[in-house]
Amino acid sequence: MILRDKAIVITGGSLGIGFATAIKCAQEGAQVIIAARNKEYLERALESLREISDKGHDCYSLDVSNFNEVKAFAEWCNKKNYCLNALVNCAGIYGPIGKSTEIDMGDFANAININLLGTVFMCSAFALRLVSKSNKKIINYSGGGAATPFPNYSAYAVSKTAIVRFTENLALELSDKKIDVNCIAPGFVITRLHEQTLMAGPENAGPSFYDNTKKQIESGGVSAEKAAELTVFLISEISDGITGKFISAPWDPWRDLEFQELLKTDKDIATIRRIDNKYYKKI
Repeated sequence: MILRDKAIVITGGSLGIGFATAIKCAQEGAQVIIAARNKEYLERALESLREISDKGHDCYSLDVSNFNEVKAFAEWCNKKNYCLNALVNCAGIYGPIGKSTEIDMGDFANAININLLGTVFMCSAFALRLVSKSNKKIINYSGGGAATPFPNYSAYAVSKTAIVRFTENLALELSDKKIDVNCIAPGFVITRLHEQTLMAGPENAGPSFYDNTKKQIESGGVSAEKAAELTVFLISEISDGITGKFISAPWDPWRDLEFQELLKTDKDIATIRRIDNKYYKKI
């Protein structure tokens, strides 16, 4: 129960990775406040949390891309006297699928607003409201396209890459407040997002990613539990001092003590960096 006595806000907490994370946090002893747009899904998710424990779990309906709604949510938490220790930003969408010269730019902007600005808005409204005897925590979610190109999903990839850099910046900006800020790549978790790829077809999604999506769905993909477990670790006091990092839930050896120490001491590891010319051979 490594999250005992902690209170955590999780956006996108009614479905998919966000819901799996909410369940895991509750199982580890935390009070969880989930936020998402769909009230019906929120109520169902809240019932599941309340079956785990009687920690006073709660839910709130909002659009994270609307800063006024985000600020109202923060005030609501304040009026409820929730002493929040951590914020987890899971809300996100794929956005338009297809070549950037052919997709609807309104849909592109909407994906940026939800994925990137939704994360920025939540951090802006909640970061300085966090309280803790040890380090306070913010966990952002990145994903496909942040580490490698993701053609035909440019809105998603650009927003998720920007989240990584925003995480690095925020970690430095809030270091004097004892707030650890990190970013998670969950891997190919099977969620409703992938239905969009199947609907878009190989001509829009690209034949390679379309075929891979079908294979991943058939195999079950990466378990959402991996991302949920990494989130719990990064929220816990065990991870104090790890900040400004972009960590892969399925591929990085984050349970390894030596790797954890490397995350604390190496400023370049698990970040977005240009390869320096010291790696080039002299011609």
